[in-house]
Amino acid sequence: MPVIYSEEINAALKEARGVQPHNGSLRVQFKTPDKGFVRKSIGLSINVENIKVAKRILEDINKDIQNRLYQNDPEYFWSKHFPTNSESQTKNISVRACFSEYIEENSGGLSDSILDKLKSSLSWLNHYRVADKPIKSIDKPTLEKIRKSTVSGNKEAHFNGCAVSTVKEYTNSFKKILDHAVEKEYIKTNPVPTLKKLPKDNYDLECEDDDIRPFSQTELDSLLNVVHVPRIKLMIKLLAWTGMRHGEIKALSWEDVNFGENYIHVRYNLTRKGNLKLPKTKAGIRKIELLPAAKEVLIEMKEFTFGVAPQIDVIHYKNQKTKELMRRRVFLSRDNKPYRRPELSTVPKQWANWLLEANLNYRPAYQLRHTYASQMLMAGAQPTWLATQMGHSDTSMISKIYGKWIPGQDPDYIHKLAEKLGQK
Repeated sequence: MPVIYSEEINAALKEARGVQPHNGSLRVQFKTPDKGFVRKSIGLSINVENIKVAKRILEDINKDIQNRLYQNDPEYFWSKHFPTNSESQTKNISVRACFSEYIEENSGGLSDSILDKLKSSLSWLNHYRVADKPIKSIDKPTLEKIRKSTVSGNKEAHFNGCAVSTVKEYTNSFKKILDHAVEKEYIKTNPVPTLKKLPKDNYDLECEDDDIRPFSQTELDSLLNVVHVPRIKLMIKLLAWTGMRHGEIKALSWEDVNFGENYIHVRYNLTRKGNLKLPKTKAGIRKIELLPAAKEVLIEMKEFTFGVAPQIDVIHYKNQKTKELMRRRVFLSRDNKPYRRPELSTVPKQWANWLLEANLNYRPAYQLRHTYASQMLMAGAQPTWLATQMGHSDTSMISKIYGKWIPGQDPDYIHKLAEKLGQK
């Protein structure tokens, strides 16, 4: 993740020749008579004040070289300017430097989504002007003040008036960095576990739940009637009748479709970085049994892409491992090239305009996955079976998220329950 510094820091670095940022901290460059140019870290975090300190350190180093201290007593020179005890370096390592170090040391095991969350968390801390402060300065009161400011008020800026769930996500990402700092002995304890819980939001309590709003069959039909892009219309149908994620459906290949045994084998997911990766969990690798409506979509798609020549897909694994496979994607772009973005449509406001034209309240396209779950439950699907179809490791998410929608979408639900209980 490239580091972007403030204008003040860039200006200070420009004024301090020989002082450079490196791996989240400052280093100095100087020339010795026998080694030529030498670069040494001084362990200071990157901020304007520390750049001034580094500039003075470099001036002292060059002065001792000019006065022949380096030639006459090199051992004393090195011990004077770069003591072997690294305590002074680790004490002042910055928050930003800890992020960089954690990402560098764990790069082989971090998914694109985790990297995005870490980036957002760092931007959050940078907004509140603590990203370039020493990691040891981030204590419980500091974090609680930042969290409270982030959730307070209406959303008028990027990091103000946020949902509590959003702040929890920022905090949990930062917790990983603080755990790393404890492991490296930059700090003694991680303050996150002791933080006070933020009061739950009730801003939209009287409104319809914004998180889970599946389409009814009537709403789905209305939406499909206005979608004018044939391949996206087919994608919408398949999403609604398989519960697949957008990235999974755009990663799907004909090699993963088994018409004879009537299932789709979900093996890969297209990330926001355009990479094909395994699903997040082992349960995500699954076989989805095809409903007739889903099978009809695939039969129709055969006319478009089944005969297209296989193309090389690079599968990305952890620890920078990759594998090349010849695959034929089921869904291709207009020029028959594999999609590079997981979003259903990348045309600005196209999805929103379709909903508006269909006279439907706005909801994200991800609700198509929720539509599958709610419709299957209403039809009497067993939660354990449905969990495997959707890639969940157990039924807890099914019960928690979708169960409450069954009564709402079936006006006669209470009457049916009463009839089963022998009541009229």
